Parts: sequence; C-alpha cells; structure tokens
Amino acid sequence: MRTEAKREEILEVATAVVQERGLDGASMAEIAKRLGGSKATLYGYFPSKDELFVQVGFRLVSKQVSPVLAGLRERAGNDPRDVLLELGNRLMAATTRPEALATLRFAFAQGGVSNLGRTFFDLGPRKGIDACAEYLGAATKAGRLNVPDPVVAAFQLRSLFDAEVRWRLHLGFDTSITAEQIRQVVERAVDTFLAAYGTAAAPARADHRARRPYSE
Repeated sequence: MRTEAKREEILEVATAVVQERGLDGASMAEIAKRLGGSKATLYGYFPSKDELFVQVGFRLVSKQVSPVLAGLRERAGNDPRDVLLELGNRLMAATTRPEALATLRFAFAQGGVSNLGRTFFDLGPRKGIDACAEYLGAATKAGRLNVPDPVVAAFQLRSLFDAEVRWRLHLGFDTSITAEQIRQVVERAVDTFLAAYGTAAAPARADHRARRPYSE
C-alpha cells in the first residue's frame, strides 16, 4: 500500500543521489539500493524515472523559492521596487543553480514526448506565476502599481528576470552566474517592469545603458 511517508522517503533519497551524481549520473537502481527496496517500489510511486527526477528538481528549487512566494501578497502596500528586487534575487539565485538548470533542460527535452512538461510547469512555474499575479493585483489595488492584467504581467516579469541569462545558461555555454551579476540583471529587469507598470509612487530609478556586464 502506498503511503505519503514512503513517497517522501523516496524523494529524500533520490534528492541525495541527484545532488551527488547529477541527473545524468543518477539511476533508479542506486536509489532503490539506498532505500533497501526494489525499482518496482519506485515505479509504484512514480510512473517513470523522468517524473521522479522532475519532482526532485522541483523539490531542490522550491525550498529556496517557496518562502519568498508565500509572503508576497502581504507586502502589497510596500515599495514595489524593494519587493520585486528581493523576489528577483532569490528566484534567480535558486533557478540558476546547476541542479535547477539541469532539471529545466530535462523537462524541455522530455516535454514534447510525454506529459512531463505539463507536470514540471504545474509543479513549479505555474505556482510562481500565480503567487506573483496575486501580489501584482493586490499592489495595484493598494495604489502601488498599475497592472491591468496581473497574470500577463507576472509572465512578463518572469521573462524579464531571465532575459539576459536565458540563452547562456539554458544552452549550457555559460555554467554559472555570480551574485553580483544576478543583482544587476534583476535591477534592470525590475526597472524595466516598473517603467511599464509603475505609478508615481513606484518609478523606475536607474539608467543602465552604459552598464551591461552580463549581456555582452
């Protein structure tokens, strides 16, 4: 009989294996060995290795992202620039980690041949978009932003955070980004977003035309 406790145990062990060996080096056989069971047990909880590994990747990222998403809506009356800068820095720090990038590439590669892409989106990105949209709507009601369609704006904000780094990191010809580079990328993204959706109380504040160290 399947139990939630056993599912969590499998995810814990699988996470440890992936962290040690990476997605390419991890195997269901090794996970089963450490659990003291069989691969059949694993497949009883997760239909495929692919789905298990996407769940593991989401687990690694969500531990860092979930806390900042959980408190977003309650900060609707705060300075939007401060809120979005913190969101962007924490989100980018989590999603540019090697295991997060590997999971994303994995989901993209498998998404066209299975339902894995939808599973990945629903587990992670959709929850982030929904939380961000709730904040943007609440901040608009509080007079801090001017966002007519919070869901669209949430997708746009997420894309702005990724804009300067997506190709380099997702295609793998850059393997890392520093905290300072993340800070600058996020600052430019937030100022661009506020130029479109800010109010007199939340203007874009900087001119970045001569400062593009990560986009060269």
